[in-house]
Amino acid sequence: MTNEVNESPPLQTFDGHHDDALDRILKLLKQDEQPVDLSFVNDYDNAILANLIESLPDQYRQQIWPQLAEQRFWPILHLMQYETVKHLFDLFTAQQIAALQSHIGDAEIVEFADFLPEQMVDTYLEQQDQLSATQLQDALSYDDEQIGRYTDLHILRARPNSTVQRIKQRLLDKQDKHVAVYLVDAQGQFQGACSMTDIINADDHTRLKELSFSIEVFDHQQMLSEVALSVNVLAGHAWHPVQRDGKIIGAIAVSNLVQWLQERSLEVAISEAPSNEEDLFTPVRTAAKMRAIWLTTNLATAFLASWVIGLFEGALQQLVALAILMPVVASMGGIAGSQTLAVALRGIALNHLQQSNLKLLLNKEIKIAAWNGLLLGVVIAGVVSYWFSSIPLGLVIFVAIVLNSLAAAASATLIPFLLKKMKIDPAVAGSVILTTVTDIVGFVAFLGLASLFLMH
Repeated sequence: MTNEVNESPPLQTFDGHHDDALDRILKLLKQDEQPVDLSFVNDYDNAILANLIESLPDQYRQQIWPQLAEQRFWPILHLMQYETVKHLFDLFTAQQIAALQSHIGDAEIVEFADFLPEQMVDTYLEQQDQLSATQLQDALSYDDEQIGRYTDLHILRARPNSTVQRIKQRLLDKQDKHVAVYLVDAQGQFQGACSMTDIINADDHTRLKELSFSIEVFDHQQMLSEVALSVNVLAGHAWHPVQRDGKIIGAIAVSNLVQWLQERSLEVAISEAPSNEEDLFTPVRTAAKMRAIWLTTNLATAFLASWVIGLFEGALQQLVALAILMPVVASMGGIAGSQTLAVALRGIALNHLQQSNLKLLLNKEIKIAAWNGLLLGVVIAGVVSYWFSSIPLGLVIFVAIVLNSLAAAASATLIPFLLKKMKIDPAVAGSVILTTVTDIVGFVAFLGLASLFLMH
């Protein structure tokens, strides 16, 4: 669904205006004067608005969304990351859900059906005629990675010997907008494709087989990943035929395949992300819970490394406990920092992280670091106190873990942004600098506190 709202003056496009829009809105929202007039956001085009909403935390998203024209809701949502849209649905009011319901179409049902309110989907299906509802339910029966789910059934099948005049008449008689014309034999087997442009420009008596060309055909059960990586895109052709049981049933848009490739390339670029379900401003409690899983996993490996070092305790003499536990402090800071670094890199890659919202992200990451640092610090302190029969040592490592977690969150948020300002690739240099920071802070905090409170 691609409904657009015609504005006057013309909508401001994405060529450099996102940064200005983000800065302008944040300055207004941070003012003490309430309410704030945000009606001007409708002057921006859908791409800017989608990126803008993804660049802001929930409390600001909830103030911007009601300002938008209802006809723009779905077009804007289609431009956002899947997980961001999923999270937004938890924030929408009943009135906003009703507005979305009134403008929903097949594309929205197919793409977002996995988390749309059940009543919204059922209501839409009930409003369709029997054929449309059956086709939509058939699409939803596919896995969300199978191309059958995204197959457009609005194709025109024709025999190779049909004339251009007959096809033109069929196109005029049909109210549906056909996306492609495919040639099939009497058994429904694919014989070739015809360009709409060639059909329009051809003489009426021309046979379709004279205009046909070969194009790859995909099976309805193939995965988007497989098709996207293997497709041979033909210039000027935006659709590829899809078959089931050897017969053509529809077409898959090249844009769907390109979108998958774009998302995959982003995942590879930031493969250290803690979860693909976290956007830039996922709520603190939710983000902390997701990351805690990996932090806990890392804790097990960190204690394993400490146990190996402990095998040499005779040589390390009276400083053995400190030497054994140093990797725990460094490792916890390192993994916590890498999670924050991945989120910041994603924000930079998607143009969500700017100077104007850097402080908001920093505040969020500090809260997450404090949450997980305190929680896991207590666990580590308990284990250490029991292991070495020393409550003071447990308290020392607890404080060191918390301090290193906070330092890791702050540095991992700021480092990629500063590197970008210095025109240094943050994806390459960020982890190197982060590791240095977390190691130094971790060891200084742990050994410094131990020297002050344990050695005497």
